[in-house]
Amino acid sequence: MILVSSAAGAVFGSLAWTGAAVLAVLQWGLVPHLLAQRNKSPNATLAWLWAILLFPGIGGIAYFLMGSERVYRRRLRLVHELESKAGPHGAVVPCQFLSRVPELERINGFASTGGNEVKLLVDGTAFFPDLLRIISEARHHLHLEFYIWSADQTGRTIRDALIAAARRGVEVRVLADEIGSVRTTRYFFRKLLKAGGRFSWINTFSPLKGRLHLNLRNHRKLVIADGSVALTGGMNISDEYWNGGKKPPCRDIHLRITGPVVTQLAEVFAQDWYFASGEALLDPPTYYPEQAPAGPVEMQVIPGGPDNDLNEIQLSVLAMLNRTQERLRLMTPYFVPEDAVLSAIQLAAMRGIRVELMVPAHGDHFYLTQVTRSSYEDLLPHGVRIFEYLPSFLHAKLGIMDDHSVMGGSANLDVRSLRINFELNVACYSPALAGELNALFETYLLQCREITMESHAARPFHHRLLEVICRPLTSLL
Repeated sequence: MILVSSAAGAVFGSLAWTGAAVLAVLQWGLVPHLLAQRNKSPNATLAWLWAILLFPGIGGIAYFLMGSERVYRRRLRLVHELESKAGPHGAVVPCQFLSRVPELERINGFASTGGNEVKLLVDGTAFFPDLLRIISEARHHLHLEFYIWSADQTGRTIRDALIAAARRGVEVRVLADEIGSVRTTRYFFRKLLKAGGRFSWINTFSPLKGRLHLNLRNHRKLVIADGSVALTGGMNISDEYWNGGKKPPCRDIHLRITGPVVTQLAEVFAQDWYFASGEALLDPPTYYPEQAPAGPVEMQVIPGGPDNDLNEIQLSVLAMLNRTQERLRLMTPYFVPEDAVLSAIQLAAMRGIRVELMVPAHGDHFYLTQVTRSSYEDLLPHGVRIFEYLPSFLHAKLGIMDDHSVMGGSANLDVRSLRINFELNVACYSPALAGELNALFETYLLQCREITMESHAARPFHHRLLEVICRPLTSLL
């Protein structure tokens, strides 16, 4: 009996040492991978390095699932493969203003184009009826891509409208992010599939396809109808954006777009669909029909993502900030910028530009609210005016530059949007659209409290403590 126990102990001891050795090899093997990621900020690299070394096993697993910001080159290869098969699409209408910002085209790979018309859709009360009307009028195809698609009343309403479209012969394709839509199962879309529609998760985390990037999210919101109408902005398919459920609905902004830029937005969806499902949308007359000029708005498509080393969203934001001369208005639910963007805002205020920042007083993520408030001390001394919106959660992502230029879409001013997520913004030169958004900004100001140097300095001690605790997490958020 003693011999058996000794033998068992030896076996278990050997297994323990073997497991420890394997764990050590895996742990230290992740360090070169971490250090080789050129796109990760130094602060984030240091934070993950400590996590891997101080928490063996747990830190390594967390990094393996969440720390890698690259989809390496697989998605980029697929995108290039799709482009080579499909060829160039659409015609570009020359621009007068955006042509003076040539770096936008070089950053994003899409040419700026004029001839577009943009309709502002404020809140779900404008967006969802317009979406349902577009679905009901579609004749050939409907392509929808959202970060959150909830299995609630709003989600069912939009799904059922798509089912009706599929039954009358419209090609319906739906993309949803499996992390953002974590409470919704594929079973929710079974009726759409039976009606002939198609559905896919984004599949950034798909072990069977060799994709283990749990931290990567497709945060884009995009609708393409018949290749001629596009909707993009900040809305998700959820009750909290329409009827609000138990809380007031989120305040948000979407754009309804017609004109030549729709063809470029259709390409963005096609790239995401090809990556997720493997189906290439190749027929130009069907999916990328040339669009006649529809209005005076000049537009630039800005599709940021972790499959490119340029950080398109951040560089495009910097390009527009550096062109601002008189007034800058920013609206974002999360203000956790990297140093480059924070410095650009500080410099804008220092050179005499009137800078106003609006954020929600009550965010949907407690720790992000604390990190946002920890940034106030970096802005207030330079003359930046900060406003917290009180009535409900402000989810809009918006920049208004000099009363004539606008940038908006899905990207927040935080590290995740600027560096990690797949995002979709558009830049517009349109004094009329900027005027509408300025009027909206002024309306929201009436429902805000302004944060001053005095009021911020007088905040309670426990607020200061929470900011100190949460701020080091900035690089990991």
